[in-house]
Amino acid sequence: MRALLDKATLTHMYVGMDLASAPLHTSLTLLEADAPQSSRQRLASLGLRVGTRFTLLQKTAGGGRVALVGGSRIALGAQLLRQLRAEVVR
Repeated sequence: MRALLDKATLTHMYVGMDLASAPLHTSLTLLEADAPQSSRQRLASLGLRVGTRFTLLQKTAGGGRVALVGGSRIALGAQLLRQLRAEVVR
């Protein structure tokens, strides 16, 4: 029997994992930023762009994370973490 796919599955296939579920102290590569343009621009100005390698260092109160990007620490809120997707660097 064939599995049926809904339209949402066919229109957008997610790769990697969102940063809320990404492991700490592991090298990651940002794959996708499904965030508002202003957030993407701010992240880019801080060095976090699609293709960038970074590491999540610690969890913060409220579900955020602190990321190490190019030698700088960046605080990311819980809502933004769910809009960013990454993969573990192998």
